[in-house]
Amino acid sequence: MVLILVLIAVTIMIMVDIFVIRARKTKLAYTSPTVFNKKSLLAPEGYYFSKGHVWAKQIENDKIKTGIDDFIIHALGKILISDITREGTNVKKGDVLIQGKFDSKNVNFLSPVDGIVDSVNKNIVGKTINDPYNNDWGVVIKPNSGNPLADFLFGNNAAVWMNNEFKKLKDFLVMNSNKPELVGVTMYDGGNVFDGAISQLDENGIRDFEAMFLSL
Repeated sequence: MVLILVLIAVTIMIMVDIFVIRARKTKLAYTSPTVFNKKSLLAPEGYYFSKGHVWAKQIENDKIKTGIDDFIIHALGKILISDITREGTNVKKGDVLIQGKFDSKNVNFLSPVDGIVDSVNKNIVGKTINDPYNNDWGVVIKPNSGNPLADFLFGNNAAVWMNNEFKKLKDFLVMNSNKPELVGVTMYDGGNVFDGAISQLDENGIRDFEAMFLSL
């Protein structure tokens, strides 16, 4: 009888340990943040990139379709589009084209060209951006100049620039964050950054980020 009770007690202890281990693994899986690195960043073929991280793609009748690039989606995290410019608006390079919110903070994305807004993607207003190069495009502009993409980065130049922007982001986080762990691995030529790391900064940090990464 004593042996049976001992076996039952041991079995219960083993089961408790198993449940505790599983619970810890589940908690870790749930709380572990996602990360990105320079290899994660997308610069699809046929897309041009402005230094303000608004991409452009030439479509019919010399119009250009624009949107927010993948780098910004990773850096800011879940960006909810709060407002977008209206159809027929005459925009100048540097005018606010799209307004977004992330973690209750506001951010502006600027028009990379002069022109007239031909159409807008109203479906993204009030929505979190998940598919920046396809369904979650922003605005189609009919540019004023004959060569509106002259100042954009394309192909290999875009890929090199995106990698450099990632390195610059890591340096920026080191200099501005009160939570150094957000930077992840700190090797200059590699490592990770947590998705949405910029959302941990205060309002002054956000404005500094805009000035460094979203200005033209």
